[in-house]
Amino acid sequence: MANYTVILSKKAQKQLDSLSDNVAMPILKAIEGLEINPRPAGYIKLKGRDG
Repeated sequence: MANYTVILSKKAQKQLDSLSDNVAMPILKAIEGLEINPRPAGYIKLKGRDG
């Protein structure tokens, strides 16, 4: 399976940086998991957007 690259916007990165480590780490792990499987079980496609 091909790996993907996740790119965070500057605003998203800034917001993650403002969170405490115990809150930010699970979010970062979930984001990193998207590089391997961009459509994990239970995902829901956003409406109003292509792709």
